[in-house]
Order: sequence, then structure tokens, then C-alpha cells
Amino acid sequence: MDRNADAPAPHPEARRPDDWMTSDLSDALYRVMLALPELRLSLADRLALNPSEVDAMEHLMGHPMGPVELSRLLRMTSASATVLVDRLEEAGHVVREADPSDGRRRMVRPTRQGAEAVFAQIGPLVADLVAAEEGLTAKERAAAVGYLTRVLDVLYEHTDRGPS
Repeated sequence: MDRNADAPAPHPEARRPDDWMTSDLSDALYRVMLALPELRLSLADRLALNPSEVDAMEHLMGHPMGPVELSRLLRMTSASATVLVDRLEEAGHVVREADPSDGRRRMVRPTRQGAEAVFAQIGPLVADLVAAEEGLTAKERAAAVGYLTRVLDVLYEHTDRGPS
């Protein structure tokens, strides 16, 4: 299914330059990247969270962290991150607890309920992504993994911070 079949033509000023480098593979990847914000919004709706809260849960699912560290990752003030963590805590998605290595510091981590809610929403997506691999040979999978690994490196080269 071509999701771009009904897309309007670009505005004349937004047309690609004549010397624009592209390929079928890079165009397909770009369409995937364009779909991700809509996926995040849908996930936020299903979890009854706002997009910033989804971003916070994504980071916290990786590892617990303090509110200040979370604020840096989310590029928001520590006061805004505190309000965000308050909302997530009120919804039962996270808890604040003492840092085992420094009892004065507070850490934020997902609750079982919060983690289960996230996994319940992303589980079907992951299953469908795995199913999308069906029919690929081991060599094709290895090529895809190699390409996507290089793409990730390129994406980080074009950001002002590395992997989180």
C-alpha cells in the first residue's frame, strides 16, 4: 500500500533541488521517519498521556534516573520535568524513591503498572515488526541490520547529542 499515493504535490518553493541526492531506500526510510511522530501521538492517546510524558516513560523504561537528568534528556526545565513526573506519579506510571547509592538523591522509575501499560501498547507493534521480517533470508536480515546501524550513526552525527 503506497501511503503517499494521495499526497498532494509539494508547494513549488518546497520542491527538491535538482541536485538532491536520493535513493529508493533513503526515500523509504524517510517515510518511516515521517510516520514516527504520528505513532508517538497514537501511543500517547492510548496511554492517556501527552507526548512529553511518553518521551519520559521511554527514557525511564531504559533505566531509572533523577528528575534533573530526565529534564536534560527531554530538553525542558527541571521545574517542567518535576511537573511532568508529578503527573506520571499521580497516574501511577512512576514512583520516586531514594537513590540506593546516595540517599539524598531521588530517582524516578516506572511502576509495574506503568511498565505493563507501555508494554501492552508496544507489544503488538513489536510483534508486527517481527512479522514484517518474514520472508527475509538471514543474509537479507543481516544487511538490513547493518544498514539501520549505519543509519543510526548518521542520525546521531546530525544531532547535537548522542544516544541516550
